[in-house]
Amino acid sequence: MLISQSWLTEWVAPEIGPEALAEKLTLAGLEVDSVAHAGPALDNTRIVIGQIVSVKPHANATELRICDVDVGRPGNFSIVCGAANAKTGMKTAVALCGAKLVGFSVAEREIRGVKSYGMLCSAAELGLAEVSGGILEFDQSAEPGQGVGDYLDLRDSVIQLKLTPNRGDCLGIVGVAREVSTLTNSRLNIPKIQKIRATVNKALKVTLDAPQACPRYVGRAITHIDMTAKTPDWMAERLRRCGMRSINPIVDVTNYVMYELGQPMHAFDLKKIARGIVVRRAGKGEKLALLNGSTVALDTHNLVIADREKSIALAGIMGGANSAISENTVEIYLEAAYFSSADIRGKAREFGMHTDASHRFECGVDSGLPLRAMERATRLVLQIAGGQAGPITHAVVKSALPETPNIRFSYAEISRVLGISIPVDRSTQIMQNLGMSVAATENGWMVRPPGWRFDIQAQHDLVEEIGRCYGFDKVPPRMPLVQPRTGAHLEKNLSPNDIKRTLVHRGYHEAITYSFVDATMQKQLLGKGGAIRLANPIAENMSVMRQSLWPGLMEALRTNLNRQEGRVRLFEMGNVFYRAKNALKSREIQRVAGLVCGHCFPRQWGIAGIEADFYDIKADLESLIKLTSLAGKLRFRPGSHAALHPGQCAQIHIGGQQIGLIGKLNPAQQKLYDIDKSIYLFEVDLDPLSCFVIPCFSGISKFPSMQRDIAVLADESVSVQSIMDLVRASAGGMLKKLELFDVYRDSNLGKNRKSFAFSLTFQSESSNLISSKVDQVTEKVIRELEEKLDVQLR
Repeated sequence: MLISQSWLTEWVAPEIGPEALAEKLTLAGLEVDSVAHAGPALDNTRIVIGQIVSVKPHANATELRICDVDVGRPGNFSIVCGAANAKTGMKTAVALCGAKLVGFSVAEREIRGVKSYGMLCSAAELGLAEVSGGILEFDQSAEPGQGVGDYLDLRDSVIQLKLTPNRGDCLGIVGVAREVSTLTNSRLNIPKIQKIRATVNKALKVTLDAPQACPRYVGRAITHIDMTAKTPDWMAERLRRCGMRSINPIVDVTNYVMYELGQPMHAFDLKKIARGIVVRRAGKGEKLALLNGSTVALDTHNLVIADREKSIALAGIMGGANSAISENTVEIYLEAAYFSSADIRGKAREFGMHTDASHRFECGVDSGLPLRAMERATRLVLQIAGGQAGPITHAVVKSALPETPNIRFSYAEISRVLGISIPVDRSTQIMQNLGMSVAATENGWMVRPPGWRFDIQAQHDLVEEIGRCYGFDKVPPRMPLVQPRTGAHLEKNLSPNDIKRTLVHRGYHEAITYSFVDATMQKQLLGKGGAIRLANPIAENMSVMRQSLWPGLMEALRTNLNRQEGRVRLFEMGNVFYRAKNALKSREIQRVAGLVCGHCFPRQWGIAGIEADFYDIKADLESLIKLTSLAGKLRFRPGSHAALHPGQCAQIHIGGQQIGLIGKLNPAQQKLYDIDKSIYLFEVDLDPLSCFVIPCFSGISKFPSMQRDIAVLADESVSVQSIMDLVRASAGGMLKKLELFDVYRDSNLGKNRKSFAFSLTFQSESSNLISSKVDQVTEKVIRELEEKLDVQLR
């Protein structure tokens, strides 16, 4: 939102400069993005207003003309000009010899045999516009000889506000003026808007078929207007400072009222409207050609302004081409309406648009403003383009209008929240200056917010208003009151930070990626669809919610590899999202995932470059599980997943429940990311990893241990985990440690056969072990292996 300070001072005139005003607004929550001059610093002695006294053709160039120009000094200046719009009597900008313009200096020179003593200037040549179609044309009230900078008041400051969506009331000069008045204790001068009496009996019947979306519609016909009239310089210049270019007097008036009062308006060609106005829902598939040249296909959730035959505007967003005013228009129909912000929100973006009107209606417009805006716009139209006004048609469904709440506000709430006491009189003044109705009660006030403040609903909102207007910088710093508590975090609970620290100690770096991912890449990586699609994605490659943490980690890996990082170890902790079959609501699951690519160790002279493999990332995951009390229940079972390499993928189980996956990235998926290195990943649910192993004392046995080594032959289908589980179960409590120290495969062992060598350590807490007893237990283990797993002693 761009605000001209000179325009603002007509409403409120604080005795501070633009920089100080910008600081006050920013501290009060209306962030000022920049403060700039309204235009370049023009030399008011050499760039002046001139009036063309006569125009005659150039004898040696058909595209040039010779203009005699009165610049308020003795004698006229002869200036050669190529602008097609130069005409006798016209008042324009004249750069005299010695003036400095954008990129060059003006000097006396001969053009095709005729001396030119200056230059007639366009807006672009003065730095007032990017492009322009001819020389500037000023109002006839402009005085020849006056400096152009003075006439246009280019010393004015333009303040750019960066408003939050809840402050739609400040999308107009009047709203900002209220804020400035409150912040600076300056008088607010609200101009009186007088009613315009109807002079012609011409009106349209208005029907509200969708009152919940549009409970108030105000319209007025104005006949006998002059579309050739010129928008006054003061209005065109104010619009320019707000970022709008002048189009024609009618459009300029509607834009001016929008920037002044915050009420979007629209003007239809009255002769193109058939027998009345209907505010209704669009028909399914109904099409409407808009003013921007596009044609949109509507649905039943879209709100349109229509006549008795067709839709003529997309309500609150843009007018239709079939009812647009033109240079031939002689009768217009002005519209000002209240549209529900909930109904307009997102509708413009649905068609790839964002208009000034839709932005204001999305933020919220005062439901009582249309009548006031209509009177203001009518007066401006009659002043600029002439015409005769018809009666105002006011259609309203009062039961559908938004209601402002009555808020019981306690004195004590201010000091409780802000920590300081603000005088009652000052608090009352702030609320009243902001347009609130305030009535004193025994312990506070009964407050009714104005119709333009949709964001004030409860006591805490009022405290915020008083605090920011009084000045948060006046609130002294204080240490917060803290109540010490014990036992809030149980020792047995494993926190996410414990998991993060463990992975960091294993050499991982934490990554934080977006929860929104590319739909196509996710489907190709995970091999499944059904992702939750965003209604309003911020980018095409962020259109769905992630179903796994892997897509984000893969993008982070690619970014690192593209920047010559050869050894990458990343982890992320975050939510994944999915919608179960036949379920209406989506679910969120918190997970932790890791990724390894490159060498096992950082580069150094003492260790050869060994590439990380499946067992390296498996060891990292096991160290994570060992933090919990579930380490003994951890099992890895062969599995399959579209993202992982067949034969190098394992399901992670705890107590029979699958909690995740681990494996090597499938080469087919690897090509999607154009990565030629092996990549290993894991992902597990976080909830099962919430129980910490509480350290406890265990005495050291004073009796020696005994060790037995056995080597066994097994089929390839038999897993080492199943052998170790059976050995532990058979050996009983005497077995203190079981280690696998060799795996051997050879054709001499037989087809699809392998050899495992285990070390079994036995120890008793109460007595010395006897070799015969240990041998007996060892023989039992071997017997159990033969009977239950068909594993033979080698």
